[in-house]
Amino acid sequence: MRTTLSTAALIAALVLSGALYAQAGQPLFDKTHKGAKESKVSTDWYDKLPVWANSLTSKNKFPQTWLPLDENFRFSDKANKFEIRDANKNQFSAYLMVRDGVDGNGLPVYKTTTNSKWLGWKSWPAKYLISTYPVETNTDDADLVAFGAWLFGEKENDLANRVLTVVHSRNKELAPLIEAYIVEKYGWKDPGELQTFNIWDGEFQKERNILVTAADKTARTVAREKAAKAAFDDIVRARGAYKGKAPRKPAPTRQLILIEWEIKQFKIAYASSDFLKDAKNADVLNAIMDSITDDKELIKRNTEDARKILQDPKNPNASKDPNLLKKKAEMMEVILQIDPMDTALRAETANAWFLYGAPADHGNGCERSDGVKKAIPHYQEILKVYPENSAFWLALGRCYQALEDSKNARPCYNKVIAIEGDKGIGGTARALIRNMDAKDEARMKQEGK
Repeated sequence: MRTTLSTAALIAALVLSGALYAQAGQPLFDKTHKGAKESKVSTDWYDKLPVWANSLTSKNKFPQTWLPLDENFRFSDKANKFEIRDANKNQFSAYLMVRDGVDGNGLPVYKTTTNSKWLGWKSWPAKYLISTYPVETNTDDADLVAFGAWLFGEKENDLANRVLTVVHSRNKELAPLIEAYIVEKYGWKDPGELQTFNIWDGEFQKERNILVTAADKTARTVAREKAAKAAFDDIVRARGAYKGKAPRKPAPTRQLILIEWEIKQFKIAYASSDFLKDAKNADVLNAIMDSITDDKELIKRNTEDARKILQDPKNPNASKDPNLLKKKAEMMEVILQIDPMDTALRAETANAWFLYGAPADHGNGCERSDGVKKAIPHYQEILKVYPENSAFWLALGRCYQALEDSKNARPCYNKVIAIEGDKGIGGTARALIRNMDAKDEARMKQEGK
């Protein structure tokens, strides 16, 4: 502890001094905000939030956050990611962000759409605001104290504690006052010396300190052991079978590189837990990591072999040979079973079946319908990860059109046009719609409808 008085001693001193303060936290605001009351400190901080946001957006720096809104900006239990593009005293403009693949660790990547709306500041809950507003990088102690006061007012006690602990760790003068304020807010009786406790911040992948009592630290430690087991069980379930020859069943339910990344973060987050110190649990994680390494190498080798099928120098027509095209697609299907959540692998599998199916350039019909049919579910899964990718929407539309399924093809083409307009593949989508409509009209006339 870097304080001259214990928390208990400080509170006792305040009481014995004549109860000059109605709250133990007031001395903190006397130091940082010239004696302003807690409610004013909190309100003033929140009133300056639009100024902070505008200072960024005016420089084309657009903060990103999560909001409990759906794609139609209606309140939802499931949060979506948004980018703040503008701000004024009463509102901020939020642009919906959608998934656009994954990064090198298998984590989702997002891109900003044009779907936006002006929202009141109350639409931004404290638990999401804290992931955007600067804390560790903020050198203004008074500002962080005010932020902490506002968070306490929002009943986000642990978040407020986390913010104030940053100031506590670097400002010896404010440290005992912060302790007294935290004790008051949690309602701790006879707190004794406060201790630091590490909370794992999953979003930013780092530890955050908060101040707790000895009893609270014990309770949180027990809870962390339970959390470690729950996270461990989740990793094992996501990996599926990891022994024997690949592909194994059950197959992984998350991408292998993501599971690998999660294990690395698990080892950091729970390094001090008894659960991870248990050699049996550590051995399971190491075995899973080894199996992932082996599977990644197997995927690499087999994918290279599959690609070589169409690159036979002795057969200049290999890339158009239906038998070879089908063989490659079948090989890719087997490879995909090893890591079914790998979007890049699934895309190569979908494209292999697409090439084998060979939809007509004009859209109507194909050479092999079985190939087109097998490509469709793969494109559907890919578009869950790349919902704004016009090329995949076009490919899916062509598959449906090749099967004379205008009902499902049309929305795919309309999505392409919505994304691209009438240029590039947007124009291609319009041409395919015209061809499809002409074919449908001719077929209806032939059937006498």
